Amino acid sequence: MLDFKTDEDAGYIELTVDGSIDKAEYEAAVQAIEALLETHTKINAVEVVRSFGGMEPSLWWRDLSYGLSRLDAFGRCAVVTDNGWLGPMARFFAAFLSVELRTFDMKDLEAARSWARGGL
Repeated sequence: MLDFKTDEDAGYIELTVDGSIDKAEYEAAVQAIEALLETHTKINAVEVVRSFGGMEPSLWWRDLSYGLSRLDAFGRCAVVTDNGWLGPMARFFAAFLSVELRTFDMKDLEAARSWARGGL
């Protein structure tokens, strides 16, 4: 499941992953990001990963190509998870990106939200 909430005025999106991601969920999230980018040059995001059960095989390439095409669209991104391998992987890729990325434990979700919105 991929769910999201947006704050259009702030240019902010929060994505929550809990299980497998299907094409309809993924495309809805992409449309929400694109809608935010119609009124904001950069958006901030929080991605909460409770569990990741994979995604439809056709989405892997779509996700990679979309992500690479929108690297300049994000300001601050927080990855929130207690899954041990996701934090180090996110930090590794952040070294190659222009986005400001931080990882947080689930217990620090509110701090992640505050940071992504420009606080802390």
